[in-house]
Amino acid sequence: MVEEHDEFTSREEVRSLRDDLEAHVEYDPVPEANIDVDALNEAIERATTVFNPDIDTQRSAMDSVLSPLVHQYYEIPPRVAGQIGVWQYLALVEFPDYVVTRWLGHGDLKEKLLGEQNDLYSNQMARLWWGAHLTYDREADHYYGTHKMFNKQRIANYVLDSEFNRCRPAVLAFVGKLHSESGTTIGTVGRRFNQSLSTYQMDSRSRQDFEDQLDRILDFVTT
Repeated sequence: MVEEHDEFTSREEVRSLRDDLEAHVEYDPVPEANIDVDALNEAIERATTVFNPDIDTQRSAMDSVLSPLVHQYYEIPPRVAGQIGVWQYLALVEFPDYVVTRWLGHGDLKEKLLGEQNDLYSNQMARLWWGAHLTYDREADHYYGTHKMFNKQRIANYVLDSEFNRCRPAVLAFVGKLHSESGTTIGTVGRRFNQSLSTYQMDSRSRQDFEDQLDRILDFVTT
Protein backbone atom coordinates (compact mmCIF):
# COMPACT_ATOMS: atom_id res chain seq x y z
CA MET A 1 0.00 0.00 0.00
CA VAL A 2 2.77 2.44 0.85
CA GLU A 3 6.38 2.91 -0.06
CA GLU A 4 9.28 2.46 2.35
CA HIS A 5 9.80 5.24 4.86
CA ASP A 6 12.40 5.96 7.50
CA GLU A 7 11.50 5.47 11.12
CA PHE A 8 8.90 7.93 12.41
CA THR A 9 10.04 10.06 15.34
CA SER A 10 7.13 12.46 15.78
CA ARG A 11 3.37 12.81 15.46
CA GLU A 12 3.85 15.50 12.83
CA GLU A 13 5.75 13.13 10.51
CA VAL A 14 2.94 10.60 10.71
CA ARG A 15 0.27 13.21 10.06
CA SER A 16 2.20 14.51 7.06
CA LEU A 17 2.39 11.05 5.52
CA ARG A 18 -1.30 10.48 6.23
CA ASP A 19 -2.22 13.75 4.49
CA ASP A 20 -0.05 12.83 1.51
CA LEU A 21 -1.70 9.43 1.16
CA GLU A 22 -5.31 10.26 1.95
CA ALA A 23 -6.04 11.83 -1.44
CA HIS A 24 -4.79 8.69 -3.21
CA VAL A 25 -6.61 6.10 -1.10
CA GLU A 26 -9.93 4.67 -2.24
CA TYR A 27 -12.17 2.90 0.25
CA ASP A 28 -13.47 -0.38 -1.18
CA PRO A 29 -16.47 -1.62 0.86
CA VAL A 30 -16.63 -5.32 1.76
CA PRO A 31 -20.22 -6.57 1.27
CA GLU A 32 -20.10 -9.11 4.12
CA ALA A 33 -18.44 -6.70 6.56
CA ASN A 34 -20.09 -4.76 9.37
CA ILE A 35 -17.88 -1.75 10.08
CA ASP A 36 -18.60 1.11 12.48
CA VAL A 37 -15.59 3.43 12.35
CA ASP A 38 -17.40 6.18 14.28
CA ALA A 39 -18.10 3.88 17.24
CA LEU A 40 -14.52 2.64 17.17
CA ASN A 41 -13.24 6.21 17.09
CA GLU A 42 -15.32 7.07 20.18
CA ALA A 43 -13.98 3.99 22.00
CA ILE A 44 -10.40 4.90 21.13
CA GLU A 45 -10.88 8.51 22.26
CA ARG A 46 -12.24 7.31 25.62
CA ALA A 47 -9.41 4.82 26.10
CA THR A 48 -6.63 7.26 25.26
CA THR A 49 -8.18 9.72 27.73
CA VAL A 50 -8.52 7.23 30.58
CA PHE A 51 -5.18 5.40 30.26
CA ASN A 52 -1.68 6.85 30.54
CA PRO A 53 0.46 5.53 27.65
CA ASP A 54 3.67 6.34 29.54
CA ILE A 55 2.97 3.57 32.08
CA ASP A 56 3.51 -0.04 30.97
CA THR A 57 0.52 -1.48 32.82
CA GLN A 58 -1.72 1.29 31.50
CA ARG A 59 -0.72 0.56 27.90
CA SER A 60 -1.53 -3.10 28.49
CA ALA A 61 -4.89 -2.20 30.00
CA MET A 62 -5.66 0.04 27.01
CA ASP A 63 -4.92 -2.84 24.61
CA SER A 64 -7.09 -5.14 26.73
CA VAL A 65 -10.04 -2.75 26.56
CA LEU A 66 -9.74 -1.87 22.88
CA SER A 67 -9.02 -5.29 21.39
CA PRO A 68 -12.59 -6.65 21.76
CA LEU A 69 -14.02 -3.35 20.51
CA VAL A 70 -11.84 -3.33 17.39
CA HIS A 71 -13.08 -6.88 16.75
CA GLN A 72 -16.73 -5.93 17.30
CA TYR A 73 -16.79 -2.61 15.45
CA TYR A 74 -14.54 -3.80 12.62
CA GLU A 75 -16.38 -7.04 11.89
CA ILE A 76 -14.76 -8.47 8.77
CA PRO A 77 -14.12 -12.01 7.49
CA PRO A 78 -10.70 -13.52 8.31
CA ARG A 79 -9.86 -13.67 4.60
CA VAL A 80 -10.21 -9.89 4.46
CA ALA A 81 -8.34 -9.46 7.76
CA GLY A 82 -5.43 -11.28 6.15
CA GLN A 83 -4.91 -8.52 3.58
CA ILE A 84 -2.08 -6.07 4.22
CA GLY A 85 -3.83 -2.91 3.05
CA VAL A 86 -6.80 -3.31 5.38
CA TRP A 87 -4.70 -2.65 8.47
CA GLN A 88 -2.33 -0.14 6.94
CA TYR A 89 -5.40 1.90 5.97
CA LEU A 90 -6.94 1.63 9.42
CA ALA A 91 -3.70 2.44 11.26
CA LEU A 92 -2.33 5.19 9.02
CA VAL A 93 -5.44 6.84 7.57
CA GLU A 94 -8.20 6.33 10.13
CA PHE A 95 -6.36 6.17 13.48
CA PRO A 96 -2.77 7.44 13.17
CA ASP A 97 -3.01 9.62 16.29
CA TYR A 98 -4.04 6.63 18.37
CA VAL A 99 -1.19 4.46 17.07
CA VAL A 100 1.29 7.27 17.75
CA THR A 101 -0.11 7.74 21.27
CA ARG A 102 0.20 4.02 21.95
CA TRP A 103 3.67 3.44 20.50
CA LEU A 104 5.76 6.61 20.18
CA GLY A 105 8.72 6.08 22.48
CA HIS A 106 7.61 2.55 23.39
CA GLY A 107 8.31 0.47 20.29
CA ASP A 108 8.72 0.45 16.55
CA LEU A 109 6.15 3.04 15.45
CA LYS A 110 6.79 2.45 11.76
CA GLU A 111 6.04 -1.25 12.19
CA LYS A 112 2.83 -0.51 14.09
CA LEU A 113 1.61 1.77 11.32
CA LEU A 114 2.85 -0.05 8.22
CA GLY A 115 3.38 -3.63 9.42
CA GLU A 116 2.58 -6.23 6.80
CA GLN A 117 1.44 -9.11 9.03
CA ASN A 118 4.45 -11.35 8.53
CA ASP A 119 3.59 -11.81 12.16
CA LEU A 120 0.33 -10.65 13.74
CA TYR A 121 2.23 -8.48 16.18
CA SER A 122 3.40 -5.93 13.61
CA ASN A 123 0.49 -3.61 12.74
CA GLN A 124 -1.26 -2.23 15.85
CA MET A 125 -4.81 -2.47 14.50
CA ALA A 126 -4.23 -5.98 13.13
CA ARG A 127 -2.64 -6.91 16.45
CA LEU A 128 -5.78 -5.90 18.37
CA TRP A 129 -8.24 -7.45 15.90
CA TRP A 130 -6.43 -10.78 15.54
CA GLY A 131 -5.78 -10.98 19.27
CA ALA A 132 -9.51 -10.75 19.95
CA HIS A 133 -10.47 -12.97 17.03
CA LEU A 134 -8.21 -15.78 18.21
CA THR A 135 -9.18 -15.63 21.89
CA TYR A 136 -12.91 -14.84 21.70
CA ASP A 137 -14.98 -17.65 23.24
CA ARG A 138 -17.72 -18.15 20.67
CA GLU A 139 -19.75 -20.61 22.73
CA ALA A 140 -19.86 -18.51 25.90
CA ASP A 141 -19.74 -15.20 23.99
CA HIS A 142 -17.00 -13.51 26.01
CA TYR A 143 -13.50 -12.06 25.65
CA TYR A 144 -11.97 -13.26 28.93
CA GLY A 145 -9.10 -14.87 27.03
CA THR A 146 -8.48 -11.62 25.17
CA HIS A 147 -8.19 -9.68 28.42
CA LYS A 148 -5.86 -12.30 29.90
CA MET A 149 -3.60 -12.11 26.90
CA PHE A 150 -3.34 -8.33 26.52
CA ASN A 151 -3.09 -7.61 30.24
CA LYS A 152 0.18 -9.51 30.14
CA GLN A 153 2.12 -8.09 27.19
CA ARG A 154 4.70 -10.87 27.27
CA ILE A 155 1.96 -13.35 26.37
CA ALA A 156 0.42 -11.07 23.73
CA ASN A 157 3.80 -10.44 22.13
CA TYR A 158 4.76 -14.09 22.16
CA VAL A 159 1.47 -15.46 20.87
CA LEU A 160 1.09 -12.97 18.02
CA ASP A 161 4.70 -13.53 16.91
CA SER A 162 4.58 -17.33 17.18
CA GLU A 163 4.36 -20.25 14.76
CA PHE A 164 0.87 -21.04 16.08
CA ASN A 165 -0.56 -17.52 15.92
CA ARG A 166 -3.40 -18.42 13.53
CA CYS A 167 -4.41 -21.64 15.27
CA ARG A 168 -7.22 -20.77 17.70
CA PRO A 169 -7.04 -23.95 19.84
CA ALA A 170 -3.29 -23.52 20.35
CA VAL A 171 -3.65 -19.80 21.18
CA LEU A 172 -6.47 -20.43 23.66
CA ALA A 173 -4.51 -23.22 25.32
CA PHE A 174 -1.34 -21.13 25.58
CA VAL A 175 -3.12 -18.09 27.04
CA GLY A 176 -5.12 -20.22 29.47
CA LYS A 177 -2.10 -22.11 30.78
CA LEU A 178 0.48 -19.31 30.82
CA HIS A 179 -1.35 -16.13 31.84
CA SER A 180 -0.35 -16.50 35.49
CA GLU A 181 3.27 -17.49 34.82
CA SER A 182 6.39 -15.31 34.94
CA GLY A 183 7.90 -13.77 31.84
CA THR A 184 10.81 -16.20 32.02
CA THR A 185 8.50 -19.22 32.15
CA ILE A 186 6.38 -17.87 29.30
CA GLY A 187 9.48 -17.51 27.11
CA THR A 188 10.91 -20.93 27.99
CA VAL A 189 7.63 -22.80 27.59
CA GLY A 190 6.80 -20.85 24.44
CA ARG A 191 10.06 -21.82 22.74
CA ARG A 192 9.59 -25.49 23.58
CA PHE A 193 5.95 -25.37 22.53
CA ASN A 194 6.85 -23.79 19.19
CA GLN A 195 9.56 -26.39 18.57
CA SER A 196 7.24 -29.28 19.37
CA LEU A 197 4.55 -28.01 17.01
CA SER A 198 6.87 -28.37 14.03
CA THR A 199 6.38 -32.13 14.23
CA TYR A 200 2.55 -32.05 14.36
CA GLN A 201 -0.33 -30.99 12.14
CA MET A 202 -1.89 -28.24 14.24
CA ASP A 203 -5.20 -28.14 12.37
CA SER A 204 -6.05 -31.69 13.40
CA ARG A 205 -5.59 -31.12 17.14
CA SER A 206 -8.00 -29.87 19.79
CA ARG A 207 -7.52 -27.29 22.50
CA GLN A 208 -7.33 -30.12 25.04
CA ASP A 209 -4.49 -31.72 23.06
CA PHE A 210 -2.54 -28.46 23.24
CA GLU A 211 -3.32 -28.00 26.94
CA ASP A 212 -2.05 -31.49 27.72
CA GLN A 213 1.13 -30.77 25.78
CA LEU A 214 1.65 -27.48 27.63
CA ASP A 215 1.14 -29.25 30.97
CA ARG A 216 3.93 -31.65 30.10
CA ILE A 217 6.23 -28.80 29.10
CA LEU A 218 5.37 -26.85 32.27
CA ASP A 219 6.09 -29.85 34.44
CA PHE A 220 9.46 -30.25 32.73
CA VAL A 221 10.61 -26.63 32.99
CA THR A 222 9.34 -25.95 36.52
CA THR A 223 10.65 -29.09 38.27
